[in-house]
Amino acid sequence: LIVLVTTMPWSNFQGHSHWSFVRWIPFQDASLKRRSLFDLVLNLFLYAPVGYFYMPLCRAVSTAAFLRVILMAGLLSVATELFQVFSHNRIPSMTDVLMNIIGTAVGAIAAIIWGANEKPGSDPHNSGLLRC
Repeated sequence: LIVLVTTMPWSNFQGHSHWSFVRWIPFQDASLKRRSLFDLVLNLFLYAPVGYFYMPLCRAVSTAAFLRVILMAGLLSVATELFQVFSHNRIPSMTDVLMNIIGTAVGAIAAIIWGANEKPGSDPHNSGLLRC
């Protein structure tokens, strides 16, 4: 879903890059305009499920698991923004990358707080869970 939302429309993909359009400094272009705020909130909510649904896959809550999901979300976010460098209608922004990482962190923290890792009656040594 994230890849689809952040790379559409595919017809705008070009064989040349638009590095001059990249907004390298986070929040430099952010404003209190309705569109800017919507974009910030959309990025946050788009990635929150990544953190929320990753944490229960781990056997135990740990700093390593938290950092791993943050790193994975950051890499996915950078990859989708890199795709946008080759699109005429998309503007790659480090604000988006940062909001995606924050959204993932919020989701992971929500999973930890709400005890998404606790599965009543489940075996803590279940091999179906990841060692995070």
